[in-house]
Amino acid sequence: MADFKILGGTDPVNQSLGVMTQGLGFPLRDVEPSTAGGPVNVVVERVLDANDFTDQEPSALGVPLQVTFGAAQSNAFFDLDALGNITVLSEDEFVWRARFVVGREGAGGESQIYIRSLVNGVQVGNSSHLIVDSPRVEIPVELEGVATLALNDVIAFQIVRDTDATNSGGLRAGNPSVAGWNPSPSARLTVDRYIAVQT
Repeated sequence: MADFKILGGTDPVNQSLGVMTQGLGFPLRDVEPSTAGGPVNVVVERVLDANDFTDQEPSALGVPLQVTFGAAQSNAFFDLDALGNITVLSEDEFVWRARFVVGREGAGGESQIYIRSLVNGVQVGNSSHLIVDSPRVEIPVELEGVATLALNDVIAFQIVRDTDATNSGGLRAGNPSVAGWNPSPSARLTVDRYIAVQT
């Protein structure tokens, strides 16, 4: 759980702001300055944190691959299975952030990789597009979204190699040889939920 403080109180400078808002990735909300002169805390809780430490490669051009986020896990809000399906167990407003490392090694020509998010099998939002034209490259890509999700909604992510390019490229994990350094995931997903504004 994290507290984010927004200035408030009886100070004339703060009062002149009138109604303040907070974003933090969530839709803006009206926040009245605290009349008691104390801070205003926006409380946010991390409800899912998942990583996959394996390379994830589509099998062929035009064949989507569902992204996985490591071992299955479940809590009061989400059930994540080993195939990358994230089932909503409690309706709420969530902010999700996904990070993917797109790359390839040893291949020539130009690859075009697309990434998308789905809710109940239907794409939401735009695809993210990368052109890979180096034989050895890794490019981090970050996506995020805000949604009020209903009970039993299923979230998933897919990557695909576009059919007008070469058949190479996917998600790449990093495993350092240096002792004491943790590996880098090919895919990472975090989900937070807004709890309250406290004065």
